[in-house]
Amino acid sequence: MIRGMAQFFVKIMERYLPDPFLFAVILTFVVFLAGLLLTPSTPFQLIDYWAGGLWGILAFTMQICLVLVTGAALVQTPLVTKGLNRLCSVVKTPKAAYAFTVFVSAVASLISWGVGLIVGAFIARQMAKRIQNVHYPLLVAAAYSGFVVWTMGYTSSAALLVATEGHPLEKVIGVIPVTETLLTPFNLVTAVLILIALPILMVFMAPKDDEVKSIDPSLLRDEEAAALEATFQPAPDSWASKVEQLRLLNIIVALAGIIYLVRYFANGGTLDINVVNLTFLVAGLLLSRSPIEYVNNVMEGGKSLGAIVLQFPFYGGIIGLMEQSGLAVIVSEWFTSFATAATMPFWAFISAGVLNIFIPSGGAQWAVQGPIMMDAAVKLGADIPKTIMGVAWGEWTNMIQPFWAIPALAIAGLKAKDIMGYCVLTLIVSGVLFSIGALFL
Repeated sequence: MIRGMAQFFVKIMERYLPDPFLFAVILTFVVFLAGLLLTPSTPFQLIDYWAGGLWGILAFTMQICLVLVTGAALVQTPLVTKGLNRLCSVVKTPKAAYAFTVFVSAVASLISWGVGLIVGAFIARQMAKRIQNVHYPLLVAAAYSGFVVWTMGYTSSAALLVATEGHPLEKVIGVIPVTETLLTPFNLVTAVLILIALPILMVFMAPKDDEVKSIDPSLLRDEEAAALEATFQPAPDSWASKVEQLRLLNIIVALAGIIYLVRYFANGGTLDINVVNLTFLVAGLLLSRSPIEYVNNVMEGGKSLGAIVLQFPFYGGIIGLMEQSGLAVIVSEWFTSFATAATMPFWAFISAGVLNIFIPSGGAQWAVQGPIMMDAAVKLGADIPKTIMGVAWGEWTNMIQPFWAIPALAIAGLKAKDIMGYCVLTLIVSGVLFSIGALFL
């Protein structure tokens, strides 16, 4: 039954899901029309909101690009590639590959969403190289499905923000430590349930042998072979060429980064996207054999950045439309209008899931929705920490929103429509478990 459902959604997505760029354009039209119908904004005002938001997430776009290129450069180093191959060597069958990939991706996502996206995609590639008769689209879908738990982990935007003194809502809810959000039974138990359920789901979605779409391993760049077979040619008698091969430069820069990171965490720093990027950079430099080798690895990892650079500004425009027109407020207030103290976390979760389709950024979504949800939770006497996590969990609709899949798809070499059919089932199963967590745990 599950395999049949998966194939149904796969066919639907293959037929109707456009390229992620066109998906972003269509969402822009939808939000624009909703703004005309539901808000007092004029067409010219909406255009201004859209244009003003286009470049609002340029810094974030650059951060995502660096996640991809520094992560790819790190994975292409000989030591990491060997480690990934060794880790994958314990898996012998296609079904085990699907389960293992989603589990590793989910655990990595709990550590950091950036780590989860990169590690999951590269694990999928390694599995495709090593295992015969593996269905590559499901393998990549498994890698992306693990991302569904990232808001329950160490880089959860909402949970970290409200735990910071001086956050915008401190006067309303005070400072909420992570011991009351991330480290509570309702979050931890729900996370464990999802970690158990997703590998099982991937196994049941495995297609029949005659439906398997394998990929020619030669089409996937063999990082390990390239790293191990690469030999250093004697440097020409030029100063520049010798400096390019001087590993000492890598070590000096990496040590500076290590010193900063040690001091940063010693002073109570938290893991955010900039720290993740610095960690990838430092590790990549240390494990590369020369500056020019690291440059070449970064260039290889950056070949697929075009999709990110093109699409992310459009989501900035959508965020501008939702925020400035008041659409986000309208959606949030509609859901809170029929919530009770007991059901407030659940409706926060559902409303956040709807908004996440249009604002697929945890930080941006919290900035829009957080004040409304916290005000409603205080008035209803609802569980504040649980409502906060309800908003955070709303990122679960990323499973049908290709925004975050773009980096993983760039690494895997697939299109969104190749994997999103399987991700619909991830959406359904994780949605049920999130709902149980919000209502009953």
